[in-house]
Amino acid sequence: MRRNNGKQRKKSLQTLIACSATAVAVISLTARLPALLQGSDDLFPTLAAGTVLPEGVKAAWEENSAAVSSVSAAPAESAPEASHAPEPSEPASEASSSQAEETSTPSSQTELSDSGYAVHERQIGGSGTQYENFYVKNTTGVDISIAEELAKRPDITIKKDGTPQVLLMHTHTSETYLPSDLGYYPEDFNPRSTDNNNNVARVGEEVKKKLEAAGIGVIHDTTQHDVPSYNGSYDRSEVTVKNILAENPSIQVVLDLHRDAIGNAESGKTKPTFVADGKKAAQIMIISGCGASGNVNFPDWEYNLRFALRLQQAAETRYPGMTRPLKFCNSQYNLNLTHGSLLIEIGSDSNSMEEAVYTGQLLGDALVDVLNTLTE
Repeated sequence: MRRNNGKQRKKSLQTLIACSATAVAVISLTARLPALLQGSDDLFPTLAAGTVLPEGVKAAWEENSAAVSSVSAAPAESAPEASHAPEPSEPASEASSSQAEETSTPSSQTELSDSGYAVHERQIGGSGTQYENFYVKNTTGVDISIAEELAKRPDITIKKDGTPQVLLMHTHTSETYLPSDLGYYPEDFNPRSTDNNNNVARVGEEVKKKLEAAGIGVIHDTTQHDVPSYNGSYDRSEVTVKNILAENPSIQVVLDLHRDAIGNAESGKTKPTFVADGKKAAQIMIISGCGASGNVNFPDWEYNLRFALRLQQAAETRYPGMTRPLKFCNSQYNLNLTHGSLLIEIGSDSNSMEEAVYTGQLLGDALVDVLNTLTE
């Protein structure tokens, strides 16, 4: 009898210890639940196993704690510099700089493959205010008459006398494109390159060639303002532009050429394209700033907008589908340095280099069309 009582007490003690261990594990796991939700896509199956066996709880705890530790160890993203909020093109690893909010015409969609992320190829357009054959997306709170602004001459006078009239530059020079039209976005692709033959500076060269062929003097500055640090890029490019303008007071137009980034790994990457003369090209988005909110120093923004509207109209007239809606926003982006300064996004990080280079040629054509109407 004593032996049976001893066995019973031992069994009860083991049961108590097992229950206590399970309770402690569950309580601890519950306390870490918010973090675990971010750390593993397989949390709930492992939790289900854990509620059946104490060892399952232990396994879930160890596996997901390791995942959370890995996430917590990742460096925090740096915030954009305070003097320019936010920057229009962000690293592809961050949230996309431009959401494809516009009405879009899908041309193809590639599902997620073992090699990378899904790519959604489409022609973006049809959002904002329509005027004739193009659109303007006005987020400034300022009412504008597109017709009236188009009728006013921009504060630009082009002289074909051999002096520099146009400055092409890049605040984010290292922004690059996919090496080819892969149909997917490689998981290990680095969307930045310090090789100016393999980034947005290569596209700028195509614009330069078109201007030179039309007899318009041009300087193409390829200083890498986003290397080694992305933050502070606009502060550095401001210094570059001011120095070039001081040395070349004949410059009338400053174009900051970028490459956009749209989408992410979860939703897929958006690739904005259109077809010109039977060949696929990357769409562009023209950005014109405004100081109406009082948050930025941008006097005389109306002059820049007039130039932007003319370029938008010329591009869409010559190559229908080339432009996404013109973005008119309460931002500066150094566009206040001249009356002819614009920021232009050429494609996205899921466009191919070939598509972007072709667009550089088309943009050069449209730019020549506009500047030839503003000659002395």
